[in-house]
Amino acid sequence: MPLLSLPLEIIQQIFECVETLHRASLFSFSLTSKACHKASAFLLFRRLAVIVKDRDRLQDDVNTLLSALSRTDSAREVQCLCVKGALQLKPTRRERDSDAVYPHWRRVNWLEQEGLVDILPDEEPNCYHNSYVVYDQGVPGKSSDDEVIAWGPVVTLLRGIPRLQDLIWDCETQFPPCLLETLHERLPHCRLHHKTFRFRTLLWGVPYPYEMQLATSSSLHSLKLTCARRDSDGDDDFNLEAVRELVTLAPNLKDVTVLHIEPYDTKRFDFRRRDAWQGLPGYTPEARGSLTSLSLKGCGRLLDHLGPWARYTDFMCLQHLTLGGSYQYETYAFSGADMEWLVQTHAFPRLSTLCVSLTRDDRFLERPHYSAQAASFFGSFPPLTELSVHGPLDDPIFSAILARHGPTLEKLQLRPLEERGRWHNGRARTDIPMQFSAQHLRDMERRCPRLAHLALPIKRHQSRPEEVALYRCFGDMRALRTLFLTLDCAEWRVTRDASYAPPFTGTDADEEVADVANRRLLRGTVKEMLVNCAVDEALVRSIWGVVAAAKKGAKMELLKLWTRGGGEFGDHNEFSISRVTKVLSRSWVVEKGAGERGEEIVVRDVERYGKKSFLSEKSVVGQVFREMWGGEEREDWENVWRSVPLEV
Repeated sequence: MPLLSLPLEIIQQIFECVETLHRASLFSFSLTSKACHKASAFLLFRRLAVIVKDRDRLQDDVNTLLSALSRTDSAREVQCLCVKGALQLKPTRRERDSDAVYPHWRRVNWLEQEGLVDILPDEEPNCYHNSYVVYDQGVPGKSSDDEVIAWGPVVTLLRGIPRLQDLIWDCETQFPPCLLETLHERLPHCRLHHKTFRFRTLLWGVPYPYEMQLATSSSLHSLKLTCARRDSDGDDDFNLEAVRELVTLAPNLKDVTVLHIEPYDTKRFDFRRRDAWQGLPGYTPEARGSLTSLSLKGCGRLLDHLGPWARYTDFMCLQHLTLGGSYQYETYAFSGADMEWLVQTHAFPRLSTLCVSLTRDDRFLERPHYSAQAASFFGSFPPLTELSVHGPLDDPIFSAILARHGPTLEKLQLRPLEERGRWHNGRARTDIPMQFSAQHLRDMERRCPRLAHLALPIKRHQSRPEEVALYRCFGDMRALRTLFLTLDCAEWRVTRDASYAPPFTGTDADEEVADVANRRLLRGTVKEMLVNCAVDEALVRSIWGVVAAAKKGAKMELLKLWTRGGGEFGDHNEFSISRVTKVLSRSWVVEKGAGERGEEIVVRDVERYGKKSFLSEKSVVGQVFREMWGGEEREDWENVWRSVPLEV
């Protein structure tokens, strides 16, 4: 039966599958005929984005969008609009001060700077210690002529997409009154997701009327708040207190994310006591909200931030809870005592998604019950569909997670971490981050039948058979479709394991590269680390090939490889090594292509553009590098290395 003879609904379902498997092919399909374009329009136009930089470009971009929507008769297909960037109608206080640090909307996104946007798409781009100012721009009392003219193109766009369901506001500019009026008048059922929410007038007693109008709007569905105890100008920041109370006042607010930062330049104001919080108008202490999603990230003691939230929202309604979790910083974390307190005082009967950071908290006191407390903690939640854990893990905790949540888990992220620093309260640390064995992966395959998305570290072993065996284990996970592997190249045993005695011979065993925390760092250890860190496209394709060849059930759609740990030896980072390994430690994204048999893949090196460093030819590290990969002294060493093939 010809494709175009099928009912429109069937063709649309086919195109949804095409979009999932290979979105680029969807655009090709849409150009083949008018019928195909009509069937694919709801996918092509259901999500639009506008990048705001200046007035003229904003007008041109909106005109282009409106023209495309009109030409294809697709305005009614638009369901989500995302507005990003910043449009400054007049210089901010920070811009007028030429000696000041740029405001955070001008800073480079650290994920873009490191080339990790594709590797860590859910990571916050904020730097938790950058300069930060609360009162950086004025708050309008009503729509001014200048503002209406500036944002007029977006108003026109909103009026032209009558079925818009979600407006995502990711501009650092204050959400303008003219857009709020348009939402209330023309799109009363559209949900506003405010990604840069902030009260700017809390120091003046009662917030300005427009700020309260925006905060308590029936359109406001979710918000993300960046806040601090005190900002870089020394002004107290009461946004955290205000948002807690706002949860009880905003009628449709269901999702709150808080990023608690510690600006590096606020220490000079620590001598001054913080003023008392005056409260939001209309707030009553007995009122409580009903958030379905709460995310607390950033700096400070996690329990100090989670505890007060119980007075403002009903934890019984929460479906998604994030407590810390960051690849950039080891920030918020739950200790064993914190977990025990949470189990005893609160219940989360509707929770389906949990992200949590853990810590042993044993810098000053030993915590022998940490493992049991963590196992009890994970056992206290209802069976989850998504779980992400950052922090110290061991076999009892791992077993408790699989026993309680394995049958229902669809997405699992495990990131074992241990605190650095060798001597704590007179004790030599011996904790090494958990390494997943083939048996761990087999247990995961057996107890997690629905697992479709998995992220965890894999210890590299110079491409030897034991490493290949780990990759093969992923093929047995029948539901698995996406895999994010952190290729762990660190060697913590050098400083944490007194029995560590690698069987090197010759100069690899005799020649000492450096003194690392009073332990000898041998030439052989450096050689192994360079081999592990060297991850090129050939190796990436081999890893994909091993997983794909062993795959049962659903086909693999995505593989992400993030190479980490070069120069890390537990309590010590050796710069002479890490500056070389950072060039070798590439990160890759592998996606299934659009071939007829689905065997083609697309491989992308997502960090390559930033990999530059210096190799000292006379250093032991430089000599080891040349011994392994050759090349002349003046030759571009960054391009002569190759990975060691897998021993398949």
